[in-house]
Amino acid sequence: MNALIAVGVIVAGFVLGSLAAALARRFSSEESRPEGIRNSASAIATLAFSVVLIAAMVTALGLLSRDSLDQLSDDLLDFMPKLLSAAIVLIMGNIVGAIAETGVARSLGHVAPAVRQRVPGLVKWAIFGFALIVAANQLGIDTTIITVAVQALFFSVGLSVALLSGLGGRDVAAKVAAGRALRQQLNVGDEVKFGDVDGVVAAIGSTSMQVTTADQVLLVPNDEALASSIWVIPAEEDQDGRN
Repeated sequence: MNALIAVGVIVAGFVLGSLAAALARRFSSEESRPEGIRNSASAIATLAFSVVLIAAMVTALGLLSRDSLDQLSDDLLDFMPKLLSAAIVLIMGNIVGAIAETGVARSLGHVAPAVRQRVPGLVKWAIFGFALIVAANQLGIDTTIITVAVQALFFSVGLSVALLSGLGGRDVAAKVAAGRALRQQLNVGDEVKFGDVDGVVAAIGSTSMQVTTADQVLLVPNDEALASSIWVIPAEEDQDGRN
């Protein structure tokens, strides 16, 4: 009887957890909430679902005692608590992974897009892989193959981050080098025209050039500007022409 109650508790926990997740996501995604909360809506919803489901599983685990399940075989009796414990570990791994994914995505806001798009997901799956090993140990499964697979996953994450960071760094380095070349050829106040840009150089920064046009201020990546054919009127000549 307690086994049926335990199953009912888990099913109820799943339903209530889904409802809690929907409410948490709706609450966190409202425009009136701070940006940090809106960006974390997915992680907050996962946390709400998992907390309710874990509470239900812990309750079910308490119901599945030897006294209440003496009608079941000893093997099944020993396995059920392990199964629930493994499920709890996986849920917790999913929670931590979702929170870490959101945090990493926010912290990479100023890096290259390739890094920003891929690294958060890799971090989430690396954490979940670790949780998978712990859950397998709870079930008494030989984790040798899983451990090797997760080690390969961590190696892939590290290699991907290194490659993506290298590509991002190469992009920045190209802009910095182009900026040095532009500063040797242009000065603040020079009138320039290239592509759709027509204005006056206001500044040449490390990675971009600021050009003031008749109605706006443009930030042009240095490497794009250097790759263009630039029509230039030096500031001195421009002043002489106006005088």
